[in-house]
Formats: sequence, C-alpha cells, structure tokens
Amino acid sequence: MRVTLVTHRIKAAVVAVAAGAMLLAGCGGGTNAAGSGENDPDATLRIMYGMAASLDPVDAPEPAQLTFSTWPVYDTLITIGDDSTYQPMLATEWKFSADGKALSLTLRDGVTFSDGTPFDAAAVKANLDRYLAADKSAVQIALGSVASVETTGKLTVDVKLKQPTTAILSALASNLGGIMISPKALTSGDLKSKPVGTGAYTIESFKPGEEAVYVRRTDAGAKWDPKTGNVAKVVIKKIASDDAKYNALKSGQIDVTTWTGDPTVFTKGQVQTVALDTALNLVGMYFNPKVKPLDDVKVRQAINMAIDRKGITEAFGPENEVRVQPWPKGLGGFENSREEQYTFDPKAAKDLLAEAGYPDGFTIPGEFLTNNASSIDKISEVVQANLSDIGIKFELRPMDILSQITGYAEGNYSGQFMYMSLPSIDSSAWLQRLFANPVWSPAGPSPEMTALMAGAEDPTLSDDERAAKVSKAVQYATDNALYAPIFQGVGGLAASNKVTGLDVLPSQSGVANLRYLGMTK
Repeated sequence: MRVTLVTHRIKAAVVAVAAGAMLLAGCGGGTNAAGSGENDPDATLRIMYGMAASLDPVDAPEPAQLTFSTWPVYDTLITIGDDSTYQPMLATEWKFSADGKALSLTLRDGVTFSDGTPFDAAAVKANLDRYLAADKSAVQIALGSVASVETTGKLTVDVKLKQPTTAILSALASNLGGIMISPKALTSGDLKSKPVGTGAYTIESFKPGEEAVYVRRTDAGAKWDPKTGNVAKVVIKKIASDDAKYNALKSGQIDVTTWTGDPTVFTKGQVQTVALDTALNLVGMYFNPKVKPLDDVKVRQAINMAIDRKGITEAFGPENEVRVQPWPKGLGGFENSREEQYTFDPKAAKDLLAEAGYPDGFTIPGEFLTNNASSIDKISEVVQANLSDIGIKFELRPMDILSQITGYAEGNYSGQFMYMSLPSIDSSAWLQRLFANPVWSPAGPSPEMTALMAGAEDPTLSDDERAAKVSKAVQYATDNALYAPIFQGVGGLAASNKVTGLDVLPSQSGVANLRYLGMTK
C-alpha cells in the first residue's frame, strides 16, 4: 500500500462516455508521509467508515460491516496480513491432520476478555458451537465445512471437518466465523449492542446503523497485542455522502474516512491518503451464457478486446491496477503473462465478431445490471460506448447494489457490472465464487471447469500443488472469456496528518482493520 500527502493534481484524463466527454482528475502526487511526532494516548480517533445495525456476528449478512464496526473490541482466531497471508492472532499455530479432516489450533496464552473471563479452548468451542447453531445465518454458512469442535487441552482445540478443505482457515480468519466473544456474554442476550471481546476497547454507546463509541480498557489484561489501544476513545460513524465525508475530514470534524476513484479530491490542506493496492477486489463485466450470442466464446473474447481498460482505470480508479484475467493478483494461480491475453484492439475485436458470424454486430437481448458503487455505473456507460464502436449494443438497468445481487441471481438478465470479490484468501473459495456459485454464475460451471476445480481445496496437497490446479482453472476461464474484468483495487483511506499507523492495515478484500492507528499531539 502507498501513503501519500496529497497537495495538488498532477494530471487529467479525458474519457468519452456515450456521446459526450467528461474531464476527470488523475492520480495525485506528493511525498510519502504519515502522522509524526509524539503519540497522544488521550486522543479521540473519529472515523467515518460505516456502521452495522447489530454488532452480533450472528446477525451479519457479510463480514465487511463487522470489520469496520467492531475492530476495537473483537479479535479473530486467525488474521490476514497486508500481504494476503494467514497470520496468528488468538490462535498462534494451526495444523491439518494427515487426512485433512481436522484442524488443530494452539491458542494464545494469557489473554482475557474485557469482563475478566479467560480466553481458552472452552471459549473457542462455545463460540464456534453458537455459530454452527445459528440457523440460516451467514456465519453458519461460512462454517458449513465444520462437523464438530473438540477441546483437547486448556489451550488446544480440534475443529473436525465434514471433508478436507482449506476454506476453514478463511472462515476462522473472517469476522464471520473467527470472532471470539466472552462465554459469559454469549448468554446475555445483549450482543447486538454490547459486544464483549479480547480487543483493547469496550463499548461505551451504540446507535444501530449510525454510530459506535469505544473506550480503551484499563484492566490488567487489556492489551495482549501491545501495538493496539493507541488512543483513549474511538468514535465510528456511518458513511455519509462523498461530499459530506470529504468536507468533514477537511474541516477537522473527523480524522479518517474512505475514498474511491481519485484521491486528489482531498486537495485543500495536507491530507494523507493510503491506497489499498494489495486488495483482492475486482470490478468487471459479467456474462450470462444462457443468453445468445453470449454463449459464443468468440463473442466474449471480442468484448474483452473492445474494452479500454487502461482509459477506464485512469479515469475512475487511477490508484487501481488494470486486470485482464478473472483472478486477483495476490492469490495463488495468478500469472502475469495472462494480462497480455486481451489487449485493447477494436479492429481485432470486429474481425473476431465477423468470424463468429456477426460482421455487422448485434444487439444483446435483455439488460445488463449496474449500480452506483465505486463509479460502476459510469464504468458501465464507458463499456457500453466501447462495445458500440464494434457494433454491439446492449441496455443498462440501474439498481441499488443489494437489489442487483438478488436480481442477477434470478438468472433473467444478460449480464451485469459488479464487484468480482470475496472476503477470503482461499483460492478454492474464489473458484467457487467466480465460476460455480449460481448467485454469480447463472449457467453454472461447465464440466471442464468442474474437473479443473476438483482438489483445489485439498489440505493434504502442498501449496504449490493446489496453486497449479488453480492456475489451470484460471487459464481456462481466461481462454474462454468467462468474464471481462476491468481493474483490481478498492480505493483506500484518507486521514488527517495527525493519524499514525496507516502503513499497517491488515484487511480482507480491501476492508481495512484499523486496530493499529494512533494520533499525535
């Protein structure tokens, strides 16, 4: 990731959208910087990052909202570093059994919950058993590979699996499956608003969907992780409009917020920005191959060659990286050579359409869904113009992002413009997400893809053996143009120049954990 002190704009890019043109700012420049000076342990860190309606993991539909809402109070068994690798947290070691059907965890000693309860194997079992019993919840689904949980010692646990799978590591590193809550609090019936964890803070107040206020623990076991708890109080608010959060940061009402697209919107005064450029999030164009002529691989390949990825990325996400293969850089199976497979070449795209029997182009029946998150609506309009240049016409249907997820899963649309992402670093889970899950792939995987995916989650194989399987599946997906990815990245964070710790932002798919932030005096 890169931390930059934004002071001015250094370039601009012009991108045609439909019949008009938009002047769009490019990447901001400056010197690397972060908050410097003496740490202020009495400071309040004010964050506009988002807020969940409930702080109980059982209520969460996905893990991102728990990350930005509960990071001060909750720790997970495993975490994911900013290099997209599993790292110890409350579990210090883990090992699969020889047959891959059990995962043994060794837990950190000397950790206590904020109510004084010791963190141990019994606490882990109590939490995982609760998640497994949470009928039809997202956390139960996330732990769907777990058969049972057994304590084998005071600080050792065996997680028994229904079948061998590396995906269990992803679940235990996620806020949907890995969060550990005090066993006393599990029976309180008040976890929606009163979380009790092993983190450096306790809850002071909570307004569902609006705001949470946390204060630093003062008990003897408050900081098992000495790098946390750098400020006295943390206030986390829901994200308002872009203009509102930008103005709030510039005027000093908040200290940290998010940005997408161009960070040079923070041009007045000295504001730090950090690009989450190790994030695995992709944005791209989906195809429903049940709709003709999208069932023709040459048509999908032609579409990939007709999209001006570089121009779109420079205009709408200059800190992001152009992506051609439907797979994020940072996961096993990614190959740099695939990034040259579909270069921007409208003439070659038209020639390929002619080979497919469409020398004069065609109109795709139905509609492509789009939404206004991360400028996806504007990106879809540029792609619409790109494809019009080679004779392909299609209609866009705007939706809010949640309705779009539900609507596309019904399989009645020709395609969509959407994130291609998963809050996980497990390659087998990504294969399922992109190429098999009917929510995202209405036609389901082909027999060839199913065969290529087999064994990718087998923990008895070496990392290299699993990566080789994944690589073959991704090559098939790229060759057959199952998607038209555009870029990888999610923007980043912007902060006042008093904020420290922006160089260490562990995250899952771009949602940063802010546990190591501090403030200078």
